[in-house]
Amino acid sequence: MDLVTAVVAALGPVGSGVTVLVGEDREVLSALRARGPVVAVGSAVRAATDALPLVDDAAEALVAVHALREVEDLDAAIAGFARVVGDGGRVVIAANALAHRRELRGVWATAARDCGVVDPPPLLDIDERFPLDHARAWMQRHLADVTVTPVRGATTLDTAQVLALLRAERPDTAGVTWDLLASVAESRVRDVVAEHGGFTLSTLTGIATGVVRGA
Repeated sequence: MDLVTAVVAALGPVGSGVTVLVGEDREVLSALRARGPVVAVGSAVRAATDALPLVDDAAEALVAVHALREVEDLDAAIAGFARVVGDGGRVVIAANALAHRRELRGVWATAARDCGVVDPPPLLDIDERFPLDHARAWMQRHLADVTVTPVRGATTLDTAQVLALLRAERPDTAGVTWDLLASVAESRVRDVVAEHGGFTLSTLTGIATGVVRGA
């Protein structure tokens, strides 16, 4: 099961109301439109999802796809999601788990230590603020019947693709120059690719679903 299939399944039977999509994901948007009317608020409100430009009870469901990565007040954001969904409606939030792409983190940490960095800073993780691992705890504060559905997968990359991911997600200050770290990481990744025909990256994402219950 992929993420889009999981989202659609979590929404349940098709109703007559509107589904709100927070965030930008073309595949999810297409799947939601196949079910019925959709209001897509895009990425402009990611940093202020507690202020969604919708009236109370405007929708029968809301789907947020990796939309909490820049939100400082998660409580306010999730309360805002619940506010725009009517009683009995569902809120579905997609996020990555902390173990997502763990092999990439391993390459980063090992290469940094090989370069003399005693305590390497973690890779920038766009979902660390709201990982799937903590979704139930956050959502139960505002929603009922919260369930979490993991979606596991794997992808095989070549050396250049792995280095591109490391470059994109590396912290601003790593205690070592990028050129040095990249050369060490490249050597390690090339060894893996030569032995296995590619660098396998595990993916662990998923969705958390909750139901809005009126006071």
